[in-house]
Amino acid sequence: MRLQTLTKVAAVAGVLALPFGPAPAASAAGGGTGSATAISATGPVAIPATPAVLSSGQRPTRESVAELPANPLVEARLLNAAAWSGHGRASVADLRAPRLGLAAHAVTAKCENGNGVSHLTRATLNGRTLRLGASPGTAINADLPGLGTATITLNKHVKDKDGRLTVTAIEVVAKLAGKTQTLSIASVTCGKAGTPGGPGNPGKPGGSPAEPPAPAPSAPSNPAPAPTPVTGDLPVTG
Repeated sequence: MRLQTLTKVAAVAGVLALPFGPAPAASAAGGGTGSATAISATGPVAIPATPAVLSSGQRPTRESVAELPANPLVEARLLNAAAWSGHGRASVADLRAPRLGLAAHAVTAKCENGNGVSHLTRATLNGRTLRLGASPGTAINADLPGLGTATITLNKHVKDKDGRLTVTAIEVVAKLAGKTQTLSIASVTCGKAGTPGGPGNPGKPGGSPAEPPAPAPSAPSNPAPAPTPVTGDLPVTG
């Protein structure tokens, strides 16, 4: 039985790795701070970002959780987040949110130097199959029993004024207990190389301050007179 469980975990992990390929050991170009979150939720059911990574280093920083802590909204396994300068990656396996009618074998998102994409594997909403790679900002309205109409956005892209991009593979907004409930699955943020705040732009917010050039030395206004040699004998001892 244990062998079957380990085999299933290895197979799911392989699925999550396929859309991205291996992460490079280091990134040569600076792109500010990257971030990644596997799952988070706000509203009547609040789920802190699990796991969450924020990094501006040149090598990936990774966090993983085997299983999402118990809550009344969503179940998930093998939650992964990785981030480094200009990059963010997140993935979730065996996702199930019965009250939202949502399920997926795997959900992944990545963002690299201002460009992002997400993928769904065997994902369904109220029994309907969701597209593997939806166009950015694909919105679906669904009637959920006891919750009314919910809005599900696939491959959501949001850019801020500095050009940083946030990609969320699945975002659900619904009414739960008369209040707005949101659920975000596989959300990542990155910036382009050399964007403000990145290592490639010193002197701007978040970067290293630029130092002004040192002033050239100036000649003194009243130079000292040249020394006059004095002749004489020095006593020698010993």
